[in-house]
Amino acid sequence: METLTKKFTETNVDSAFELARAEQKPVLIDFWSTNCKGCQRMDAVTYEDASVQAYLEQHYVLVKYHVSKMNRDFSKVYLPTAIQWTPALYIYSPDGAVIRNITGYLSPRQFIIELSIGQGAAFMRKGKYAEALELLSNLTIAGAYPVLDQEAMYWSGVAAFFGKQKDFRDLVPYWGKLINTYPGSTWAEKADILPAEG
Repeated sequence: METLTKKFTETNVDSAFELARAEQKPVLIDFWSTNCKGCQRMDAVTYEDASVQAYLEQHYVLVKYHVSKMNRDFSKVYLPTAIQWTPALYIYSPDGAVIRNITGYLSPRQFIIELSIGQGAAFMRKGKYAEALELLSNLTIAGAYPVLDQEAMYWSGVAAFFGKQKDFRDLVPYWGKLINTYPGSTWAEKADILPAEG
């Protein structure tokens, strides 16, 4: 974890958000605890991965926040829900809104995919739907992480809807593929509002 050049801690969260606003990047707050085995593995394996370091450096502002240092003022501003388990990874837009949260250890590859979906959400929050669509629709994750593949297809449809004319038909290519590729899945059920053809 020492190899990451830019990271913040619970002592300077406000500075992290200032940098995020200046660079127009989302903020990742990694809430961790001392005896957390998943946190230890994240530090030893995931954060030490060169591709993870490059991705974070280019696309995120990272804060490592020890849960024992949590205070009421911070919680009121930055935590809409209680942290039940660590590591708890919260992705924020530069304005401080939570746009994604993930719980538990993530391998380097899964971490980058989760961060990519979070970055897509950050693009949509800023009204950059074309960028979100390009990012989300080009993720190659089907084999290893089908649930994340489903989620990326779902949000691709949302980005297409808002990025074009807010026409329901813009959802069809993405949600239709989702329903056909993963029938019966939770994300397919969410997308199962497409009009019948014909």
